Amino acid sequence: MDEPIRLGVTERVAGRPFTDPDANVEDLAALRAMAAGLRTLLARLLPGGPRPLALEAPAPPGRQHRAVICDDGRLRASRDLAFVGFFAKRRPGLDYALLTQADDELILELPRHPGILSYSSLELADGNWGNLIVVDPPEAREQWREGEKHAYAVREIAPRYYAVVRLHNGLFPRGLTAGADPILVRTKYYAFDGPEPWRAERELEHAP
Repeated sequence: MDEPIRLGVTERVAGRPFTDPDANVEDLAALRAMAAGLRTLLARLLPGGPRPLALEAPAPPGRQHRAVICDDGRLRASRDLAFVGFFAKRRPGLDYALLTQADDELILELPRHPGILSYSSLELADGNWGNLIVVDPPEAREQWREGEKHAYAVREIAPRYYAVVRLHNGLFPRGLTAGADPILVRTKYYAFDGPEPWRAERELEHAP
């Protein structure tokens, strides 16, 4: 597979509107909403017992927000926490039952990845969904990618059900509970409109 195209911070790609840097405005708004929902949950006394713990989280009016808490103690840490943000456009007119099943299976696999602290899913205004995965340490996201269920979702599920994907890597300065805005460090783009995925990558100005 070819190397991804390297994009400049403000570069636009003709015919690929999903790569427009302005799309980050909406993605960041969704990430803020999911982070705020998590903070609200963490401010409560959560039920005891085994983790992960699936909860309905606060969300913008008329939306659904499911938060899966894997390690609430580490989510409250007062240090930078890394995250992955996933935003995709579903192909219209399909039965999404298999997509939902794949998402449920990813959640069942979370106990095998102690670096995953939480997994949030927020319904977006256009009917698609965004995901926020908080990880510690940052390398945990790569370990999760190598898991059997995640690898299957990337290889089989994403090209079948999604037209395009934006995948953000970023961090919460001083931790999730500090309330600071999430910082985007890197964005990867995928389009599934050919025999091989079209791929691009953008390093952002505030990348360390």
